Amino acid sequence: MATTLNIKSIVKVLGQLVVAEGLMMVLPLVVCMLYGEEDWSAFAISSVISLCMGATAVFFTRRSATVVKTREGFVITALIWVVYGVFGMVPFMLCSRPLGFTDAMFETISGFTTTGVSAIVDVEEQSHGILFWRALTQWIGGLGIILFLLAVLPELNKSSGISMFNAETSGITHDRLHPRIRQTALSLWGIYVGVTFLSIILLWLGPMNLFDSICQSFTAIATGGFSTRNDGISFWHSNYVYGVLILVMGIGGVNFMVLYACWKKGIREVTGNEVTRIFAGVILCSFLLLVASLLIQGVGVDIGNCLFLPLFHVVSAITSTGFSISQAEGWGPFSLLMTIALMLCGSCAGSTAGGIKIDRLIVMGRNLMNEIKKSIYPKRTYVVNLNGSFLRNRLISRVSAFVTLYLLIVFLSTAVITFWGFRFTDSLFMVSSCIGCNGLGYGVTGVDGSYACLPGMVKWLLSISMLVGRLELFTFMVLLLPSFWKR
Repeated sequence: MATTLNIKSIVKVLGQLVVAEGLMMVLPLVVCMLYGEEDWSAFAISSVISLCMGATAVFFTRRSATVVKTREGFVITALIWVVYGVFGMVPFMLCSRPLGFTDAMFETISGFTTTGVSAIVDVEEQSHGILFWRALTQWIGGLGIILFLLAVLPELNKSSGISMFNAETSGITHDRLHPRIRQTALSLWGIYVGVTFLSIILLWLGPMNLFDSICQSFTAIATGGFSTRNDGISFWHSNYVYGVLILVMGIGGVNFMVLYACWKKGIREVTGNEVTRIFAGVILCSFLLLVASLLIQGVGVDIGNCLFLPLFHVVSAITSTGFSISQAEGWGPFSLLMTIALMLCGSCAGSTAGGIKIDRLIVMGRNLMNEIKKSIYPKRTYVVNLNGSFLRNRLISRVSAFVTLYLLIVFLSTAVITFWGFRFTDSLFMVSSCIGCNGLGYGVTGVDGSYACLPGMVKWLLSISMLVGRLELFTFMVLLLPSFWKR
């Protein structure tokens, strides 16, 4: 079928990104060598494969100009997550405790999409290199692979970069900090790196060693949730650790544009932001409701159970980090219901979190109130505003379509998984967790189970759900339209 898509530009950009992934693999290779682990060879082979394949793609397209318009931006943004998954899974298949093809792909997609569900039953058996690679995939995927490319490649500092930036960045609108897209990418990465470094220092001052503090910091700010311990964060039995991670996860759930403005202009940029205030309010209300539920049930007799654990669980769920604590599964049906609601809700647009996003739910709620008012005063005109800006009807319709499609995919995916005999609550929870890039487990995937025990077809369905959720539906769904590919 004839198409006007600039295929050479797509191949060239994908090749550059694969080269970047090959260079990333050098870091876990060094970690393996520092700890004297044999898995260094797995990363050496994987790195060479990625570098060769990427360099070959760049070499054969070197004479073509990098022209990336809207359609090319959609294709690159959608494909790169799959391509990174294909090359990123190679270390998992070649390491000393290898995974099969399906499990390796599942683990890698979960990493780059910052979902945090795992096909590894015993993570403490894995080498430090593999654990570091898992954390690094989430850290890179946190702000986005495309945003990483925009920061390191000056040639994309034009309309091509803007197309990919808009296709990958979450939210209702896509604001930029600077006129040049690369400056925006560098500014966001500066905030991201700074918070990561601060988190590493704080965790290292507590009960964690340096390696654990690095890995946990990578996955906390990326709202990913991979841990270096089988018991997750519960391993350290430390309210100090809970407190630090609550702070870091909360920062990861805030729009990074707002965080940059806070860095430049002061804390009022955060406290004065309407969406951020509502985000904090949802966390506070959810926390109080959960504590009330625990007290009514007679669960929790000390300050850790009544303060740090519920707050940690709430922040972990709404920011889609997915750090789990074993106690949460025994908190009753209200906790389960609230957790699913928080996973579907998500944090602020422009953050590293998944889910529908607070911004869209605000728009939906205000539009609903306007429709109710119109039934009483049909001649009056009502508008929907967000952070002091009035939204056009086109944006409101897009938000409504997004939420409708999101919930429809959750329902259909849940229905498909029940075909394998899983309970409705277990199926709904794992789908909500994966499409929201969350990573929490319950029932068959909870404390007494694992995502590793799921059938292969279910893992592939959940992998697709992770990709669709990370790309915020439209970037992925538009590729399914035949008209997109026609001349």
